[in-house]
Amino acid sequence: MSDTTPIVTVAVTARNEAAAIGNCLRSLLVAQRAAEAALALRFRIVVVLDECSDATGSIARSFSGVETLVSRGGIVEAQRSVAGARPFVVFSDADILVGESALLAVCRTMLADPALQVAYPRKSPLPPRRRTLLAQALYSYNRTNGFQDVRRYFNGKFFAIRDWRVPSLSELASRLAQLPRDAFYDFHAGMRIDDIWLSRDILARYGESAIHEVEDGEILFRPPETFTGMYRTYRRMRLEIEQLNILFPETLPVHQARKVDESALARASRRERMLWRWFHAWLRVCIARYSLERWYYRRWSPQPCPAWPRVEESKEALCRDIAHPG
Repeated sequence: MSDTTPIVTVAVTARNEAAAIGNCLRSLLVAQRAAEAALALRFRIVVVLDECSDATGSIARSFSGVETLVSRGGIVEAQRSVAGARPFVVFSDADILVGESALLAVCRTMLADPALQVAYPRKSPLPPRRRTLLAQALYSYNRTNGFQDVRRYFNGKFFAIRDWRVPSLSELASRLAQLPRDAFYDFHAGMRIDDIWLSRDILARYGESAIHEVEDGEILFRPPETFTGMYRTYRRMRLEIEQLNILFPETLPVHQARKVDESALARASRRERMLWRWFHAWLRVCIARYSLERWYYRRWSPQPCPAWPRVEESKEALCRDIAHPG
């Protein structure tokens, strides 16, 4: 390749991901080789260390060809440190495995259509290690996408984006000034989740055709396997959606309210339908607990609600052996 070959930045955002980041980087380096062999591109792989206090940084620095940067303030600020690079940026979580064709697929798709804003691969759950019925139900839900209808939001685990834009805390000042302090919704902490806001922003500015899920690439992840993990995942998603609804009511018209595809559910096996019902039974418990927690912190608690607890079982070492590319 010549010195004029475009360089695509691939940013892996990580906070205390020592258990998973090694295999994530191994898989990503394999995907990089496949993409560079097929495309007139080079890749700059950067691990953005978000206030790490474990061995994440030393593990990342042990990989040849991997850069590290230091960031503060969460995943959005970690992304902000590299956003804006051209022709586009690929963002990856640190607790996933990147399929060999995933990087090639999203980059080829972005290069083929300069008007496309986001491309992302399908995500597939790793089989559960716990034998409980709930673990099986959570795995089935993630594997079947909950038998829900067409997706317009993209998942934030691995995606290429051309026009990344998330308001900073200073840019939110005028909106925040109109909101009271709230012990449950910590608006004044700034933006904290990437894919929900970015999906709404891209849909509002560019329309549905600007987001595309590629079919010939995938990433693997470990979904929650316990009620604690399920609830923390649900709480994080719902809290961010409600905060966005209050902060940015103009994005409500593009909010995706997904429904169950009854025909797909009817075609599913008896076991899958049983697991789907078991998942929804526990989902009702999540909804009730969330409502109680919101009521408690807004009405009684002298302390603000602690935000963003980790889903520990999804951070455990990803168990697929991947050869180190050298």
